[in-house]
Amino acid sequence: MPQLPSYAEALEATLAVAVSVNKVETVALAKATGRILAHSIVADRDLPPFHRSQMDGYAVVASEIKQGVTLQVVGQVAAGTTFEGEHAPNTCVAIATGAPVPDCFDAVVQHELTDNGSEVVTFHCDDVKQGRSIHTQGVDAKAGDVLVAKHIQLAPQHIGIAASVGLHEIQVLSKPKVVVITSGDEIVAIDETPKPHQIRNGNNAMVAAVFASIGCDVVESHHVLDDPEATEAIIAQSLDGRCDLVVTIGGISAGKRDFFPAAFTKTGVKLVVKGAQIQPGKPVIVGKHKNAVVLGLPGNPVSALVCGYVFGWPIVRSLQGISPQLPWQEAPLANAVQPNPHRLCFRPCQLVDGKVSVPTWQGSGDLVHTASTHGLVQLPSTEKELHEGELVSCIAYPWV
Repeated sequence: MPQLPSYAEALEATLAVAVSVNKVETVALAKATGRILAHSIVADRDLPPFHRSQMDGYAVVASEIKQGVTLQVVGQVAAGTTFEGEHAPNTCVAIATGAPVPDCFDAVVQHELTDNGSEVVTFHCDDVKQGRSIHTQGVDAKAGDVLVAKHIQLAPQHIGIAASVGLHEIQVLSKPKVVVITSGDEIVAIDETPKPHQIRNGNNAMVAAVFASIGCDVVESHHVLDDPEATEAIIAQSLDGRCDLVVTIGGISAGKRDFFPAAFTKTGVKLVVKGAQIQPGKPVIVGKHKNAVVLGLPGNPVSALVCGYVFGWPIVRSLQGISPQLPWQEAPLANAVQPNPHRLCFRPCQLVDGKVSVPTWQGSGDLVHTASTHGLVQLPSTEKELHEGELVSCIAYPWV
């Protein structure tokens, strides 16, 4: 029996068939948080667009200020107004935070360093330098500068920047459309009372949530019984152009009632991954149809969760035309862990105080142990125990 590919090899084969669908849509700025920016946001003018006061105080000529000097207050500048006068020797203007500093003044002294006079004001400070407490025009960005690069996932601060350059609508990458299909005679709907030999369909809801969390639009969810004709029919239906990615759960191993592989072949799917040297998730399948990518996840819930991220997330990023590289980072282990000597292991983990803690589990059927986890850790294939403090590669779930 040929050796299964490593995770890196399986992922390389996966990404070779996950080709960008190059779809862009325009959405209201208020609804753009979390979406992937399609085009860079560019400054339409200098930021700030004028010399802006950083303090409530007085706009002055810096060279005129010394301990005990008294100046005449010849005007006031509130935010949203301007001062049209000229500077005469030993004069100043009162100014509010955010107001434009008149060109004839070159510093701002805050109220706290004066007697806060209204017609004349006495200063209680020395050595005031030009530019003091002034947010200089264009220091943040010049007109035409890129403020937010394309393919950034839009956070609230990006929305604020977009609004500041006048964007009330914004172009974002379209969400890949996904169909999720579970299988198995032992599965009942989540609103049904299972018999002793049955279980509720937690996988469909979980996997749909996984793909929603990585930026997909789950357009359909189905469950199919262990029947070859019904399995082929639901796969054919899902591959008719209605989606970019078909995700199946269960039914992909070598058992007599695992019908998805044959259904893929009969519906024109070319399989490029048929298992990988990983734990959990060894039976994972990836294929390409003319209309969509196909990802077959194992049926055990932790396997489905893990493979949904370590294969599904790169697929989704590639479909959107952005880098499939996931944000893996190195961090030290908080506790000793015994890895799998034969396979790279992806384990749900806790990420606390910069360290990785790997909870005990009862195998890939034990979804309960994932409840308090924040992400995944890669444990390399080795017979040696990994000690506390050893660096490992980890990644947070998208919502953490």
